[in-house]
Amino acid sequence: MADRTLWNYLEKLPEQEAAWGEWSSRLANWHRFNTFYTHYLKVEGRRVKLLNCLELCEHDCQRRIVENSPSDIKAVCPQNQADPIQLKFRDILIYSIRLETLHQAICTSLNIKYTADRRIEHENVWHLGYYSGSEAYITYRTTPSILSDTISSIYLSQQTPFILMVPTAKNVTPEIQQFLARNYSVLLSMADELKLQPDGSFKPVRNIP
Repeated sequence: MADRTLWNYLEKLPEQEAAWGEWSSRLANWHRFNTFYTHYLKVEGRRVKLLNCLELCEHDCQRRIVENSPSDIKAVCPQNQADPIQLKFRDILIYSIRLETLHQAICTSLNIKYTADRRIEHENVWHLGYYSGSEAYITYRTTPSILSDTISSIYLSQQTPFILMVPTAKNVTPEIQQFLARNYSVLLSMADELKLQPDGSFKPVRNIP
């Protein structure tokens, strides 16, 4: 599914923000990028000093931003292994996700009763609301160790079945699957279950009981 490009990228953004140059380079070929940008991104007014490099080389380092003037901005390779890249001023501005708007849209698509309260006892997790009596959460940090700790933290705090949404299921280990199954909890991968529509809403790919 083409929207997987989006969810794969969001999984790599721990703070849910990046420079416009990175958003556009990573998602420009995704057919719904303009729709996503219009509905779910906002400019923060801050500028980056480093930009991830797209050149293939052995160093894999970030490029340094050199601002000579608003019309003369370059991304310079610190190892001098590649030519400087000319940038526009917008490329270095930080854009973040409108999380409340995005979460509301996801909840609407899945018939989750949205409550918008961030649960501070669960690091890296947002409490979305309720679905058929079960609490629904979302997280974007899904390395196996963090995801395992997140799931354990949620379960230990309430010891009842819950729903946890993640961008993709690629870091879900068999141990995590077994733990969720034993406790009648559900993990939903947005890359597998949701499709962005032209009007900015999300549509479930299948009926989710």
